[in-house]
Amino acid sequence: MQQALRTKLLIGILAALTVIGGVLAHELQVSKETAASTAKTAAERDKAEQIDRDDKAAIQKIREHNAQKATTAPNH
Repeated sequence: MQQALRTKLLIGILAALTVIGGVLAHELQVSKETAASTAKTAAERDKAEQIDRDDKAAIQKIREHNAQKATTAPNH
């Protein structure tokens, strides 16, 4: 009788550990997906910031070009 109880207890512990292992595996997968998503978002943000810097530089060049044209244009 004691052996049967011990066996049931060990089976219960094994079942609990199996469930915990499944939960941990799921959490690891979610964490991995979150890290990948975060990295992708950071890369997209960096790209957007670079585009913004490029746009600002292009606007500055246009302003400088227009200012230069205005100073060299003949006055009427």
